[in-house]
Amino acid sequence: MLGKIAFFETDDRPDIGADRARILPALLRHLQSSDRNAVVTPALGGTLGICFDAQIAGKKRFLKTHLADATAHAGFAGEVDILFHLYGKAIVLDRFELALADGTKRLCLLMPALAPLPGPMQPADADAMARGCSEPLKDWPPHNLPTFDRYLAAAARALGTLSDRSLLEPAGAAEVHRLIALLGERSPELPQALCHGDFGPKNIMLDGTEPRVIDWEDAFLGIAGYDYLYWLTFMENRPFLQTAAFGRTALPPEIERAILALVVLLKSYLAVCSGAYLKHAVSPQARITEILELR
Repeated sequence: MLGKIAFFETDDRPDIGADRARILPALLRHLQSSDRNAVVTPALGGTLGICFDAQIAGKKRFLKTHLADATAHAGFAGEVDILFHLYGKAIVLDRFELALADGTKRLCLLMPALAPLPGPMQPADADAMARGCSEPLKDWPPHNLPTFDRYLAAAARALGTLSDRSLLEPAGAAEVHRLIALLGERSPELPQALCHGDFGPKNIMLDGTEPRVIDWEDAFLGIAGYDYLYWLTFMENRPFLQTAAFGRTALPPEIERAILALVVLLKSYLAVCSGAYLKHAVSPQARITEILELR
Protein backbone atom coordinates (compact mmCIF):
# COMPACT_ATOMS: atom_id res chain seq x y z
CA MET A 1 0.00 0.00 0.00
CA LEU A 2 2.88 2.39 0.67
CA GLY A 3 3.90 2.35 -2.98
CA LYS A 4 0.43 3.42 -4.06
CA ILE A 5 0.31 6.10 -1.37
CA ALA A 6 3.66 7.50 -2.53
CA PHE A 7 2.41 7.44 -6.13
CA PHE A 8 -0.64 9.56 -5.30
CA GLU A 9 1.07 11.84 -2.79
CA THR A 10 2.97 13.52 -5.62
CA ASP A 11 1.63 15.45 -8.59
CA ASP A 12 4.61 14.37 -10.70
CA ARG A 13 3.21 11.02 -11.80
CA PRO A 14 4.32 9.07 -14.86
CA ASP A 15 2.02 8.73 -17.83
CA ILE A 16 1.41 4.99 -17.64
CA GLY A 17 -0.47 4.89 -20.93
CA ALA A 18 2.41 6.51 -22.80
CA ASP A 19 4.90 4.27 -21.02
CA ARG A 20 2.91 1.19 -22.00
CA ALA A 21 2.94 2.35 -25.63
CA ARG A 22 6.75 2.71 -25.52
CA ILE A 23 7.23 -0.76 -24.06
CA LEU A 24 4.89 -2.73 -26.33
CA PRO A 25 6.96 -2.61 -29.57
CA ALA A 26 10.14 -3.59 -27.73
CA LEU A 27 8.31 -6.40 -26.00
CA LEU A 28 7.01 -7.78 -29.28
CA ARG A 29 10.49 -7.60 -30.83
CA HIS A 30 11.98 -9.46 -27.87
CA LEU A 31 9.44 -12.26 -27.99
CA GLN A 32 9.67 -12.62 -31.76
CA SER A 33 13.47 -12.68 -31.64
CA SER A 34 13.17 -15.68 -29.33
CA ASP A 35 11.22 -17.52 -32.04
CA ARG A 36 8.04 -17.18 -30.06
CA ASN A 37 4.81 -16.73 -31.97
CA ALA A 38 3.38 -13.97 -29.80
CA VAL A 39 0.36 -11.68 -29.71
CA VAL A 40 0.57 -9.07 -26.95
CA THR A 41 -2.14 -6.62 -25.88
CA PRO A 42 -2.16 -4.08 -23.03
CA ALA A 43 -3.84 -5.17 -19.81
CA LEU A 44 -5.54 -2.27 -18.10
CA GLY A 45 -5.34 -1.63 -14.39
CA GLY A 46 -2.50 -1.56 -11.92
CA THR A 47 -0.92 1.47 -10.29
CA LEU A 48 2.72 0.52 -9.88
CA GLY A 49 3.12 -1.94 -12.73
CA ILE A 50 2.62 -2.06 -16.49
CA CYS A 51 0.94 -5.24 -17.64
CA PHE A 52 0.15 -7.10 -20.84
CA ASP A 53 -1.92 -10.11 -21.82
CA ALA A 54 -0.26 -12.42 -24.31
CA GLN A 55 -0.76 -15.47 -26.45
CA ILE A 56 2.62 -17.16 -26.85
CA ALA A 57 2.86 -20.36 -28.86
CA GLY A 58 -0.87 -20.80 -28.38
CA LYS A 59 -0.77 -20.43 -24.59
CA LYS A 60 -2.25 -17.60 -22.54
CA ARG A 61 0.39 -15.67 -20.64
CA PHE A 62 0.69 -12.53 -18.54
CA LEU A 63 3.58 -10.06 -18.70
CA LYS A 64 4.43 -7.45 -16.12
CA THR A 65 7.09 -4.78 -15.82
CA HIS A 66 7.71 -1.68 -13.71
CA LEU A 67 7.66 2.08 -13.95
CA ALA A 68 10.65 3.98 -15.31
CA ASP A 69 13.02 4.57 -12.40
CA ALA A 70 15.77 2.71 -10.57
CA THR A 71 13.74 2.36 -7.38
CA ALA A 72 10.88 0.73 -9.26
CA HIS A 73 13.34 -1.62 -11.00
CA ALA A 74 14.84 -2.73 -7.68
CA GLY A 75 11.41 -3.17 -6.10
CA PHE A 76 10.16 -5.23 -9.01
CA ALA A 77 13.28 -7.41 -8.91
CA GLY A 78 12.46 -8.14 -5.27
CA GLU A 79 8.88 -8.98 -6.20
CA VAL A 80 10.06 -11.46 -8.85
CA ASP A 81 12.50 -13.02 -6.38
CA ILE A 82 9.71 -13.56 -3.85
CA LEU A 83 7.47 -15.19 -6.45
CA PHE A 84 10.29 -17.48 -7.55
CA HIS A 85 11.09 -18.41 -3.95
CA LEU A 86 7.45 -19.30 -3.32
CA TYR A 87 6.46 -20.94 -6.59
CA GLY A 88 9.56 -21.43 -8.73
CA LYS A 89 9.09 -21.83 -12.47
CA ALA A 90 5.41 -22.65 -12.05
CA ILE A 91 4.81 -18.89 -11.86
CA VAL A 92 8.09 -17.27 -12.95
CA LEU A 93 8.16 -18.72 -16.46
CA ASP A 94 10.79 -16.20 -17.53
CA ARG A 95 12.39 -12.95 -16.45
CA PHE A 96 14.35 -10.77 -18.82
CA GLU A 97 15.71 -7.27 -19.28
CA LEU A 98 13.99 -5.39 -22.08
CA ALA A 99 15.96 -2.65 -23.88
CA LEU A 100 13.83 0.33 -24.93
CA ALA A 101 14.45 2.81 -27.74
CA ASP A 102 15.41 5.56 -25.26
CA GLY A 103 18.31 3.46 -23.94
CA THR A 104 16.62 2.47 -20.68
CA LYS A 105 15.88 -1.09 -19.61
CA ARG A 106 12.92 -2.72 -17.91
CA LEU A 107 12.87 -5.97 -16.04
CA CYS A 108 9.97 -8.10 -17.30
CA LEU A 109 8.20 -11.06 -15.74
CA LEU A 110 6.43 -13.70 -17.80
CA MET A 111 3.75 -15.65 -15.92
CA PRO A 112 0.96 -18.05 -16.78
CA ALA A 113 -2.44 -16.42 -17.17
CA LEU A 114 -4.13 -16.84 -13.80
CA ALA A 115 -7.84 -16.93 -13.01
CA PRO A 116 -9.73 -15.19 -10.20
CA LEU A 117 -11.07 -17.19 -7.31
CA PRO A 118 -14.59 -18.49 -7.99
CA GLY A 119 -15.95 -16.96 -4.80
CA PRO A 120 -15.05 -15.34 -1.48
CA MET A 121 -12.52 -17.03 0.75
CA GLN A 122 -13.36 -17.95 4.31
CA PRO A 123 -11.28 -16.39 7.11
CA ALA A 124 -9.65 -19.70 8.03
CA ASP A 125 -8.52 -20.20 4.43
CA ALA A 126 -7.20 -16.65 4.15
CA ASP A 127 -5.30 -17.02 7.41
CA ALA A 128 -3.82 -20.34 6.28
CA MET A 129 -2.77 -18.87 2.93
CA ALA A 130 -1.12 -15.86 4.55
CA ARG A 131 0.77 -18.14 6.92
CA GLY A 132 1.63 -20.45 4.04
CA CYS A 133 3.40 -17.57 2.32
CA SER A 134 5.15 -16.09 5.32
CA GLU A 135 6.56 -19.38 6.60
CA PRO A 136 8.84 -20.20 3.62
CA LEU A 137 9.92 -16.55 3.50
CA LYS A 138 10.72 -16.41 7.22
CA ASP A 139 14.45 -16.98 6.88
CA TRP A 140 14.73 -15.47 3.44
CA PRO A 141 14.07 -11.74 3.55
CA PRO A 142 15.21 -9.88 0.43
CA HIS A 143 17.44 -6.89 1.00
CA ASN A 144 16.20 -3.33 1.35
CA LEU A 145 12.55 -4.05 2.05
CA PRO A 146 10.58 -1.27 3.77
CA THR A 147 10.07 -1.72 7.49
CA PHE A 148 7.03 -1.20 9.67
CA ASP A 149 8.36 2.20 10.74
CA ARG A 150 7.45 3.54 7.31
CA TYR A 151 3.86 2.47 7.88
CA LEU A 152 3.80 4.33 11.18
CA ALA A 153 5.18 7.45 9.49
CA ALA A 154 2.56 7.20 6.74
CA ALA A 155 -0.12 6.77 9.41
CA ALA A 156 0.91 10.07 10.99
CA ARG A 157 0.51 11.85 7.65
CA ALA A 158 -2.80 10.09 7.05
CA LEU A 159 -4.20 11.04 10.44
CA GLY A 160 -3.23 14.66 9.92
CA THR A 161 -4.82 14.83 6.48
CA LEU A 162 -8.10 13.16 7.44
CA SER A 163 -8.39 15.35 10.54
CA ASP A 164 -7.57 18.55 8.63
CA ARG A 165 -10.24 17.73 6.05
CA SER A 166 -12.81 16.95 8.76
CA LEU A 167 -13.10 13.39 7.50
CA LEU A 168 -12.41 12.01 10.96
CA GLU A 169 -14.01 13.27 14.16
CA PRO A 170 -11.69 14.40 16.99
CA ALA A 171 -12.63 11.54 19.33
CA GLY A 172 -12.01 8.93 16.65
CA ALA A 173 -8.77 10.62 15.62
CA ALA A 174 -7.57 10.58 19.24
CA GLU A 175 -8.29 6.87 19.60
CA VAL A 176 -6.58 6.03 16.31
CA HIS A 177 -3.58 8.11 17.41
CA ARG A 178 -3.45 6.10 20.65
CA LEU A 179 -3.55 2.80 18.76
CA ILE A 180 -0.85 3.87 16.30
CA ALA A 181 1.34 4.96 19.21
CA LEU A 182 0.73 1.56 20.82
CA LEU A 183 1.95 -0.16 17.66
CA GLY A 184 5.05 2.00 17.68
CA GLU A 185 5.80 1.06 21.27
CA ARG A 186 5.06 -2.64 20.96
CA SER A 187 6.21 -3.50 17.42
CA PRO A 188 9.86 -4.27 18.37
CA GLU A 189 8.68 -7.07 20.68
CA LEU A 190 6.03 -8.53 18.36
CA PRO A 191 6.70 -11.52 16.05
CA GLN A 192 8.13 -10.38 12.73
CA ALA A 193 7.34 -11.61 9.22
CA LEU A 194 7.79 -10.71 5.60
CA CYS A 195 4.34 -9.28 4.82
CA HIS A 196 2.71 -9.12 1.40
CA GLY A 197 1.35 -5.64 2.04
CA ASP A 198 -1.68 -5.95 -0.25
CA PHE A 199 -3.06 -9.37 0.64
CA GLY A 200 -6.50 -9.05 -0.90
CA PRO A 201 -8.94 -10.95 -3.11
CA LYS A 202 -7.52 -9.62 -6.40
CA ASN A 203 -4.02 -10.76 -5.50
CA ILE A 204 -5.04 -14.34 -4.71
CA MET A 205 -5.45 -16.11 -8.05
CA LEU A 206 -5.73 -19.64 -9.38
CA ASP A 207 -3.12 -21.39 -11.48
CA GLY A 208 -5.33 -24.25 -12.59
CA THR A 209 -6.62 -25.38 -9.21
CA GLU A 210 -3.68 -24.06 -7.19
CA PRO A 211 -4.10 -20.72 -5.39
CA ARG A 212 -1.20 -18.30 -5.83
CA VAL A 213 -0.50 -15.02 -4.07
CA ILE A 214 0.81 -12.51 -6.60
CA ASP A 215 1.77 -8.81 -6.79
CA TRP A 216 4.33 -8.58 -4.00
CA GLU A 217 5.24 -5.00 -4.94
CA ASP A 218 4.21 -3.74 -1.47
CA ALA A 219 6.13 -6.40 0.48
CA PHE A 220 7.68 -5.19 3.73
CA LEU A 221 9.18 -6.46 6.97
CA GLY A 222 6.35 -6.18 9.44
CA ILE A 223 4.30 -7.91 12.10
CA ALA A 224 3.24 -11.54 11.72
CA GLY A 225 -0.52 -11.58 11.26
CA TYR A 226 -0.67 -8.24 9.44
CA ASP A 227 -1.65 -9.78 6.10
CA TYR A 228 -4.64 -11.66 7.49
CA LEU A 229 -5.91 -8.55 9.29
CA TYR A 230 -5.38 -6.53 6.11
CA TRP A 231 -7.47 -9.10 4.19
CA LEU A 232 -10.37 -8.52 6.59
CA THR A 233 -10.56 -4.83 5.68
CA PHE A 234 -11.70 -5.39 2.09
CA MET A 235 -15.33 -4.48 1.57
CA GLU A 236 -16.31 -8.00 0.48
CA ASN A 237 -14.82 -9.34 3.72
CA ARG A 238 -16.57 -6.89 6.05
CA PRO A 239 -19.16 -9.52 7.08
CA PHE A 240 -16.32 -11.42 8.77
CA LEU A 241 -15.14 -8.48 10.88
CA GLN A 242 -17.57 -9.13 13.71
CA THR A 243 -16.66 -12.80 14.08
CA ALA A 244 -13.11 -13.24 12.78
CA ALA A 245 -11.18 -10.08 13.68
CA PHE A 246 -9.66 -11.36 16.91
CA GLY A 247 -7.85 -14.51 17.93
CA ARG A 248 -6.44 -15.91 14.67
CA THR A 249 -3.05 -14.19 14.64
CA ALA A 250 -1.77 -15.00 18.15
CA LEU A 251 -1.38 -11.25 18.68
CA PRO A 252 -3.05 -9.54 21.66
CA PRO A 253 -6.54 -8.31 20.72
CA GLU A 254 -5.57 -4.67 21.26
CA ILE A 255 -2.70 -5.08 18.79
CA GLU A 256 -5.04 -6.74 16.29
CA ARG A 257 -7.41 -3.78 16.68
CA ALA A 258 -4.52 -1.36 16.26
CA ILE A 259 -3.38 -3.04 13.03
CA LEU A 260 -6.94 -3.00 11.67
CA ALA A 261 -7.18 0.70 12.52
CA LEU A 262 -3.82 1.38 10.86
CA VAL A 263 -4.86 -0.41 7.68
CA VAL A 264 -8.24 1.31 7.40
CA LEU A 265 -6.61 4.67 8.14
CA LEU A 266 -4.04 4.17 5.38
CA LYS A 267 -6.66 2.87 2.93
CA SER A 268 -8.78 5.94 3.66
CA TYR A 269 -5.77 8.19 3.15
CA LEU A 270 -4.98 6.50 -0.16
CA ALA A 271 -8.58 7.04 -1.26
CA VAL A 272 -8.31 10.72 -0.34
CA CYS A 273 -4.98 11.16 -2.15
CA SER A 274 -6.36 9.49 -5.29
CA GLY A 275 -9.79 11.12 -5.07
CA ALA A 276 -11.50 7.73 -4.99
CA TYR A 277 -13.14 8.43 -1.62
CA LEU A 278 -15.62 10.75 -3.34
CA LYS A 279 -17.20 7.67 -4.96
CA HIS A 280 -17.11 5.42 -1.90
CA ALA A 281 -20.39 4.42 -0.30
CA VAL A 282 -18.80 4.22 3.17
CA SER A 283 -16.99 7.27 4.56
CA PRO A 284 -13.55 7.15 6.22
CA GLN A 285 -15.24 8.07 9.52
CA ALA A 286 -17.69 5.16 9.25
CA ARG A 287 -14.99 2.67 8.32
CA ILE A 288 -12.71 3.66 11.18
CA THR A 289 -15.59 3.76 13.67
CA GLU A 290 -16.48 0.21 12.64
CA ILE A 291 -12.99 -0.93 13.64
CA LEU A 292 -12.94 1.00 16.90
CA GLU A 293 -16.28 -0.50 17.95
CA LEU A 294 -15.28 -4.12 17.34
CA ARG A 295 -15.61 -6.29 20.43
